[in-house]
Amino acid sequence: MADLDGQPVGVEMLETFREAIRFRHSTRRYADRSVPDDGLAHLLEFAAQAPHLTDVPPRVTLISGREQVGQILARYIGVYGLVQGAPHLLVGLIPEDSDRARLDLGYVLEQVVLEATRRDLSTCWMTGSYHPERAADRVERRPGEVIAATVALGYAREDRLARLHDSTIRRLVAAHRRRPLEEIVFAGKWGAPWSPTRADPALVEVLECARLAPSAENRQPWRFVVEGGAKLRLHLFLTGPSPIDAGIVMAHVALAGAELGWDGHWVLHWQDPALLEMVSAPPGIIPVGTFS
Repeated sequence: MADLDGQPVGVEMLETFREAIRFRHSTRRYADRSVPDDGLAHLLEFAAQAPHLTDVPPRVTLISGREQVGQILARYIGVYGLVQGAPHLLVGLIPEDSDRARLDLGYVLEQVVLEATRRDLSTCWMTGSYHPERAADRVERRPGEVIAATVALGYAREDRLARLHDSTIRRLVAAHRRRPLEEIVFAGKWGAPWSPTRADPALVEVLECARLAPSAENRQPWRFVVEGGAKLRLHLFLTGPSPIDAGIVMAHVALAGAELGWDGHWVLHWQDPALLEMVSAPPGIIPVGTFS
């Protein structure tokens, strides 16, 4: 597993998270410019106050300095190890090494990533292409805490070479490709066709924001089952064991829904067989939760 990717569009200060979802992309070349202290403080405070999914939420801390960040990120030669010049590194710590804790980290840290995007900052998710032991030496950890992910943070280089490099990497990892909604959304039961043309426009917008979520190696492992009736419910499933990816897409649903006036929240059903049975999901599918 390595960095997570999305769609490349340059932005200035954005008003909504839905705009940030559409504009966010992974940046691998950073300008020789640090983020102001007040901007960093804002992101850390935002992380501390962000909604979370478990009783003991993850923490987000910060490592600054190109040399220190470079030492932590210097691991792989492949495309996911080509982040250079980042002045800062957001570090996600979980209270225990469990799937539920990793899911919550994806949920919280993606909210921070989108807030950074709104403030014209660039990021790159990394869940594997870094030295966790080096990062652990540079942050204060509470007893039992584990570093589970990092996010490069800074301002993107705007020169032609940097843009060419990032666009080439995005093509290599197919970062611009996203499955159509018809492939990832089912109506009522697993595999039952669902069409956005006959659905509530607000629901389509929320699901479109979910579709654009980044995932490890752009695998897009999430699937939704829409249950209509008097009260709309979205059931989330994974096609593989990717709890951080699940948390990320859950953040997209919650943020987009809130902006559209939905008064909803996530209820976790991690690996609950009852949810699988309810929608007749096939073996190997992992139930995650319900947004209602």
